[in-house]
Amino acid sequence: MTTASFGVLVGLLLAQLAVFCVGLSVSVGDSLTLPCHGDPSRDVEWRFQQYEYPEWLPVAELHTGSFSPGCGFQGRVESFYLTEPGNYSLTLSPLVYSDLGIYECRYMDGIILSDVKLEIRGPSSVPVAMGNSANLPCFGNINIQACADDLDILWMRDGENVYQLHKNTIAYGPRFENRASVSPEQALYGNMSLTIRQTRFSDEGKYQCFYSSPKESGNPDSIRLLVTGHPPQNLTVEAGGLLSIPLYTADPVRVTFSAGLGSDEVLMLDANKGPARYGERCAQRCELLAQNYTLLLWSVTLEDAGVYKVTDPETNKTISSVSLEVSAPPLSAGAVAGIVLGVLGVLGVLLVLGPFAFWKFLKKPAKPAVCYQAASAEDQNSSSSRAAVILIPDSPEPFLLGRYGSCSPRIRSPCVQNKSFSH
Repeated sequence: MTTASFGVLVGLLLAQLAVFCVGLSVSVGDSLTLPCHGDPSRDVEWRFQQYEYPEWLPVAELHTGSFSPGCGFQGRVESFYLTEPGNYSLTLSPLVYSDLGIYECRYMDGIILSDVKLEIRGPSSVPVAMGNSANLPCFGNINIQACADDLDILWMRDGENVYQLHKNTIAYGPRFENRASVSPEQALYGNMSLTIRQTRFSDEGKYQCFYSSPKESGNPDSIRLLVTGHPPQNLTVEAGGLLSIPLYTADPVRVTFSAGLGSDEVLMLDANKGPARYGERCAQRCELLAQNYTLLLWSVTLEDAGVYKVTDPETNKTISSVSLEVSAPPLSAGAVAGIVLGVLGVLGVLLVLGPFAFWKFLKKPAKPAVCYQAASAEDQNSSSSRAAVILIPDSPEPFLLGRYGSCSPRIRSPCVQNKSFSH
């Protein structure tokens, strides 16, 4: 063996040891990057092998300055190598079920650079709010040459039929008519997911998907549907306004009202397999919008404040609730104008009468101040005599009031008010 031959053999062995192997679990609809790095001066190809099929299919060829996607991957693959020399990684988006399998990135002479294995990852349960649509995933290896007439798909819930597509003929299980569906176009690509519209609490359970034959189950093998209620709402409506209560379903549904904790529930609406029936509190004021799944309450009053509960009469589970507060209506323009005029009138009266009242107060005569003091000697001779001094404003001197009630200016000494004199 020559030295050159030995070098080539060593290079091949090292290249094989440098293969990047990875296993990835993905969800249909995801975006995924398939890793691959190599000599920037070499041409590279990506190829793909579907599970259970022996042939390899081209994904993309990366030549110097050019990029060519394979059949079935146009518009879904992007390459990095044009801007990052030596990076031959591919981004695949969105993933479909038929993308699952083994991917190889290799030089044109057959040396493998990376090996990627894709597997499906499906949820074990799907939660959905009551009244909304639910999508239950199911995938299978449908023959790529199959047509719509060849499809045979069956969905079951807890052992009972839900939906069946057999040679372009659709059959529904009890209670699922016109609510369950599978897209035939997507089913030809292996996507046999089931859509349930206007979900109900009674839809809960374990669902399974079969295709081609009752023994060939889809992936995942089973999935559980969980139906939940909606969060409570708090609303404020002006008196005389309109209350809109979302029902999320037209039938079966029941609406009750309670004024608060400890209060009895009063029937507002009962729609269960027949004509809608309104309670006394709701009569003449309620309107059921069946297509919009809404109950309207007109001319709201202060007595309408409380809790409105929407329930499923079959399971007695709460769908939703609305806590209502009723505010007083705003004053009309006429009432506001009346109040303003009244206030202006009061202010006008005060402005007119105020100065006059103040003037009368200043002109009010002062009351004389009366005090007692000892009289003259001859007046003190009588034990019954008393003398009072009257101080008159603006008077030059005080006057003495004798025992006979006469006044005399002869007493000039100071007096002490409110004190009696001594004999």
